[in-house]
Amino acid sequence: MRDFISRRIRCGRFYLDGGMGSTLISMGYSTNGAEKLNLSSPSAIKKIHDDYFAAGSDIVYTNTFGANRLKLPGENLRQIITAAVKTARLSAGDDRYVGYSCGPLGELLEPFGSMTFDEAYDCFREQAEIVANLDVDCVVLETITDLKELKAAILAFREHTNLPVWASMSFESNKRTYTGVSIGGFVLTAQGLGVDALGVNCGMGPDMMYENALELTKYASVSVFVKPNAGMPYFKDGKTFYDVDADLFAEQMSKIADLGISMLGGCCGTTAEYIKKTKEATEGKPYRIFGNITDAVCSASKVVPLSPTLVIGERINPTGKPRLKQALTDGDFDYLVSLAVEQTEAGAQILDVNVGMGGIDEKECLVKAVDAVQAVSELPLCVDTSRKTALEEALRHAVGVVIINSVNGEEQSMADVFPLAKKYGAYVIGLCLDGDGVPETAEKRLEIARRILDGAEKYGVERDKILIDALTMAVSVNDNNAAVTAETVRRLTEMGVKTVLGLSNVSFGLPNRNVINGEFLRQMIEMKLTAAIINPTLKPRADKYARKALAGQDKGCADYIANVGGIKAEETASKEVGVFDAVLKGLKGECGRLFKEKINKDNFMSVIDGDIIPALNELGRRYEEGKAFLPQLIAGAESAKVLLDEIKASYMTESSAAKAVMLIATVKGDVHDIGKNIVKAVLSNYGYKIIDLGKDVGFEKIKENIDKYKPSIVGLSALMTTTLDNMADIVKKIKAYDKNIVVAVGGAVVTQSFADSIGADVYSKDAQEAVRKLEAVFGR
Repeated sequence: MRDFISRRIRCGRFYLDGGMGSTLISMGYSTNGAEKLNLSSPSAIKKIHDDYFAAGSDIVYTNTFGANRLKLPGENLRQIITAAVKTARLSAGDDRYVGYSCGPLGELLEPFGSMTFDEAYDCFREQAEIVANLDVDCVVLETITDLKELKAAILAFREHTNLPVWASMSFESNKRTYTGVSIGGFVLTAQGLGVDALGVNCGMGPDMMYENALELTKYASVSVFVKPNAGMPYFKDGKTFYDVDADLFAEQMSKIADLGISMLGGCCGTTAEYIKKTKEATEGKPYRIFGNITDAVCSASKVVPLSPTLVIGERINPTGKPRLKQALTDGDFDYLVSLAVEQTEAGAQILDVNVGMGGIDEKECLVKAVDAVQAVSELPLCVDTSRKTALEEALRHAVGVVIINSVNGEEQSMADVFPLAKKYGAYVIGLCLDGDGVPETAEKRLEIARRILDGAEKYGVERDKILIDALTMAVSVNDNNAAVTAETVRRLTEMGVKTVLGLSNVSFGLPNRNVINGEFLRQMIEMKLTAAIINPTLKPRADKYARKALAGQDKGCADYIANVGGIKAEETASKEVGVFDAVLKGLKGECGRLFKEKINKDNFMSVIDGDIIPALNELGRRYEEGKAFLPQLIAGAESAKVLLDEIKASYMTESSAAKAVMLIATVKGDVHDIGKNIVKAVLSNYGYKIIDLGKDVGFEKIKENIDKYKPSIVGLSALMTTTLDNMADIVKKIKAYDKNIVVAVGGAVVTQSFADSIGADVYSKDAQEAVRKLEAVFGR
């Protein structure tokens, strides 16, 4: 009888299975709707499972990678999934393991695609409710590239089953998914959500995957698995092959095993022979259960260690900001987005997001604010609200490990906040106040801090995930306020407790607030304050009058007011944003205003050529250099589209607006839209008229639309290696039908050599390369 799988994977080397779709192709089956083979050809599926177990696999994954309502519309998912599990269990018996395979949905989530987080969650929930009562040992979420989609999947299976959840993402050689997710961001987020194992799979062979596996081991605190492809695909004699054979695969997997990684298997192109030889090459090697403790918050793309003194941008807070209040009332998030961009550029390391004010639905508004900020900034978030319902919904939508602002010393506050912090893996700011208000002494504030720390432990939240706010009170109200706060921070630091302050409160009611704020910041940096919630433009500065006031030695701050009050305050007005910056920063609302105010029939072409296209090119350069990521790329493309749509509608004819007509499609058998949609969004801004034929598209549909639209270009995308044969067939037929059409191909599994082998004219690894290569042919 098998042991509980979460114990087993920590007690010795554990072997996974190999490719399912590629093996089915080698047996003569189509992978278009391969999950339906669980009903029509269960013996073929069982043979694949049997072969993997015979080769030494300890677990097989069910043939359910695409068993969701988007990829199998109109099908009986319960019947398909139940049959898949039954077949796998027949092979496994009572002694070996079955994992439920769950792949990506194939669509980009908002704000970049049409699918909402809740819709994605619901697709995964539907599977979870079926799997919950079946005889599987774990759920394996695999080949996902969008961290928000992965989060929806983890939550759905954790909330609707009692099964251990494993999570795996597909990374490129730059240690990021093509949506920009970093390995650190993935690991910290998945572990915070309570996965039992995590890994990397697909996309590349074991040699190239080594560095990604190594990066994984730097962050992991749970069991780790690696499932590479059999190298990269190539096309020969009408079939797709892989460039790493079983012997070389095993040799390269041995090097990955030397990292201490205990769970090994294969993905596309691997067979039972690959697993057998991998086991022979690695079985006796030592393994490790990684126990890294990474003290950091993160977004999808950026990890920020919690070391002194972090800057948390404070400006997304409507208190005292009438313009932001009006924007939130109007449901216009463009001004909020501009504050996020400004603070990011000014050096903030984390962004506080607070929409607390009357007259709005705070829960709905906070979620929209979180989504809007994460669309333009790579920084982790501090979610700031006193409403439990708003907090939980924002935590569901926020991508990464966030800070909750805040909890206080009252039992109800801790009961509301700490369970959410535990569930979502968040850090928490604890305020040194309770029902009696803010204590006047450091000792009483420390008593509340200890109560909060004890409360966190009670709810299973680690002490190191608590940042205590000693509370900054205005020195204009009480001469000793700053001194009490500083003493509290000093003693907390001696206790080894993280500290945070909303620092600018100290100067309330005083002139030239940046002078006293800068001195207070300087002092807190010296005291090793963990984080300061401030305007990131504030810099530490020494000032003797401010220092005296902060020490409580200047009664009523009289000397400070007399000597500093007359000094002209620094200019803080933001410079006007032009078209170039509005596109570069992804400010859609600002682009709408600029069209009305700055663009006319006499200058629109100079704006396109001098501002819009250069901004897109600069954004593309940053993207290729790893200085901007998919959220910023899409936000810029959408902002440019606002301007170009207005310009085309007002000043251009259809013929003058189109540089070239392009059909674009995901090939037959592949229902993934993400890469295609990104290319479409970016290319449309460079003057190409894009006709989107959708996904799972064969040659006949393409031919029909060639006749209808007379395109100069046909773009084809494939995410799955099992559909590469279909891509090759379509390219061949297009060339035979019209040799003058430029055929462009791309997708996660497509390479330059594969594109060359099938006769494609253009290969691009991403949207920016597609722009560059097509502009070389069609650019004016």
